[in-house]
Amino acid sequence: MIKAADLQQVKLKPRGDNSSQDRSAPNFNICSKISKQHEETLRDYFFSTGMDRWYKSLKDDTFATEFIRITKEDGLAILSHRKALCKNNLSSYSHITSVQTFEVPDQLIGLQTRIDDIIASLSPEAGVFVKLTTRSPKDSAVAIAKARNAFLTRLLSLGERPSANDRLVLLAEVMTHSLRVRTGEEAIHLLMSSARVEEDLEYALNPDYNDFEKCMCLVVRKWVDIHQWAEFRGFVWEGRLTSVGQYNHPLYFPQLVERRERIKTDLERFFATVKDRIPLEHYTVDFAWTEDRVYIIEVNTFDGEFNASTGLWNWEEDREQMMKGPLELRIREAEQDSKVLVSTIEPVWKAVVFPSAMAVVH
Repeated sequence: MIKAADLQQVKLKPRGDNSSQDRSAPNFNICSKISKQHEETLRDYFFSTGMDRWYKSLKDDTFATEFIRITKEDGLAILSHRKALCKNNLSSYSHITSVQTFEVPDQLIGLQTRIDDIIASLSPEAGVFVKLTTRSPKDSAVAIAKARNAFLTRLLSLGERPSANDRLVLLAEVMTHSLRVRTGEEAIHLLMSSARVEEDLEYALNPDYNDFEKCMCLVVRKWVDIHQWAEFRGFVWEGRLTSVGQYNHPLYFPQLVERRERIKTDLERFFATVKDRIPLEHYTVDFAWTEDRVYIIEVNTFDGEFNASTGLWNWEEDREQMMKGPLELRIREAEQDSKVLVSTIEPVWKAVVFPSAMAVVH
C-alpha cells in the first residue's frame, strides 16, 4: 500500500489533458458570457437530472439503488487528495501500466464505512456500481489500469489476428467490469482517481452558491451484468422519444442487427410506460435491453447548451429528426475500418488497444 508521502508517484491523468473532451460535462466556458440569473437556471437544470431526483418514481424500472449524502467536507476532501494524487503526473493514460492503491485519507474513512454498510445490505455478492448523482468515475485511472491488465490477459482468447472491432469490444467489456466494487475502499479509489468526479464536485462546490448537499450525493447501485451491445441512448424532445442509438457507437455488434426491430419496439413500448414519471421536456435517457425486460440506466440533461454524447446522431445534421421524430433506432451495421477506429476512439482506449498508434501520435 502506498503511503501519503508516496502519493506523487501515482500516475493519473492530469486535469490539463484536453485530448478527449467529455461532452457530458457542465460547460464552464459559457459562465462568463451569460447573466447570473441564466447561469443559475443552467446550474439548476444540470443537477435536476441527478438520480436522486427521479429514482423514487422509477425505482421499479431501474436497478436497485441506495443514496449516501456526502457532506461539503467529504467533497472538499476528495478534491484535495485527488490533487495530491495528480501532482507531478505524466500526461497520458498510456503510461498507466499497473493498478496502484493508496490509503484512504482519514477525512474519508466515515464515507468509506457508509459505503461498506450499503454494499453489505444491497449487493454483498454481486458488488455495486458507484457514481455521483451527476456522472460516474468511468475515467478513473485505477479502473483503466484494471481494465488494461484484464484486456491483456484475455486478448489471446480472441485468436491470432483479432480485428480492431473485436479488440475494442473486449476492452469495453473489461472496462465496464473494472467499475464493479465490493468495498468502500475500492469505491473511494475510483472517486479520487476520476477527473469527471473532480469536475462535478468543483461545480457543486462553487463558492457563489451554498447548495452542495442539496445537489450532490453518492449513488450506490446493485451490479447487474448487461451485454455491451444492449445499452442504448435515447433522445427525448418535448416529452417524446424521437431518436435512439446504440450506446457503444463506434463498435459493430452482430447481435444488434439480428434484434433491431424487436429492440426498437420494446424501447418504444417501455418508454410509453415511464414518460409521465420523468418531469422534464428535453433529455437523454439511457436504456438497458434484455430478453425479458428493459431498464432505465439514467437520465441526463440535453437542451443544446449542456453537451451530451450523441453517438450515431448529429445534433446539427439530425436536429429535425431528434426534435420531431418519428422514432428511429440507429445501429452500426458493419465493422469500421481499423484506421477509422484508431482515429475516432478516445486516447485512453488507444493507449491500451493500439499502443503503436499512440507512439506515432505522441
